[in-house]
Amino acid sequence: MIDLSPEMVTAIMMGGVFIGVLTGFPLGFIVGALALFVGFFVFGGALQVANVIYSNIYGILTNYVIIAVPLFVFMGVMLERSGIAERLYDALYLWLGGFRGGLAIVTVLMGTILAATVGIIAASITMLALAVLPSMLKRGYSKALATGSVTAGGCLGILIPPSIMLVLYGPMAGISVGQLFFGAFLPGFTLSALYITYIAIRSYLQPHIAPSVPIEDRKVPFMKKTTLLLSSTVPVAVLILSVLGVIFFGIAPPTEAAGVGAFMATLLAIIYRNFSLKTLKEASLITLKSCGFIFVSSPWQRHLVPSFSAAAAGMLCPISF
Repeated sequence: MIDLSPEMVTAIMMGGVFIGVLTGFPLGFIVGALALFVGFFVFGGALQVANVIYSNIYGILTNYVIIAVPLFVFMGVMLERSGIAERLYDALYLWLGGFRGGLAIVTVLMGTILAATVGIIAASITMLALAVLPSMLKRGYSKALATGSVTAGGCLGILIPPSIMLVLYGPMAGISVGQLFFGAFLPGFTLSALYITYIAIRSYLQPHIAPSVPIEDRKVPFMKKTTLLLSSTVPVAVLILSVLGVIFFGIAPPTEAAGVGAFMATLLAIIYRNFSLKTLKEASLITLKSCGFIFVSSPWQRHLVPSFSAAAAGMLCPISF
């Protein structure tokens, strides 16, 4: 057993994760293996390590709140398969494509909407990269602005509810997930508004990096554009209200809200005629794989959060006084 301070454990863990990510291995394996290695020397011996692993794995499997994680993941995957996101992008493309930087603004808006319905960063960024990035590059957008807007918009899912990170962090830190959702709601949308403002100002000052879409490509009757916008935004609004609404109004906790969201996403896929046994199987397998990687590292993260918190407190106390 090696006596290390919380600050040293934090530095070793963060440095190890940074180096491990560069190797290209899945993050769940990196965090789990690193935590196992550090825990072996910090907690002292294989028996103590096995006891920590067992107690924390049992705690996760019996934690009612964490059941929301696979439900939110399934909701996001099913929403992606329903085709609603593509329809919403087409509608926003017709309305905002005429402005300088309009497609980049649409990308951030799409990322914000996906964050409020999916909660998974990988799914949001993948969807934006496949559906939006080629269109921006084709229209002559700067590669830096195009890829930056995809990354910024996709990463909003880590903050805007229902964020998987908040669902996992709440039980580990002993904080209500509903309160975390409520607290992260306004900062997430504020960050989205700041991204949009930055894109609009920079596109105005540098028109060549974000030209407007030619009128020939968006010459669609007003009523058709309006109908397309309403038909694509209403299902998304219903899904958001079915998840966040029941939490914010105190109707149900996050776990039940995740179940409602998964059901509504499946129902929307059926309504849009994109549901099949193959779709259900693919969504279930993706959910299983994603949650498997999440839960590989969660037991050790659950145990090491107090150490990280203590290290942060120790670093902040001198500044406070």
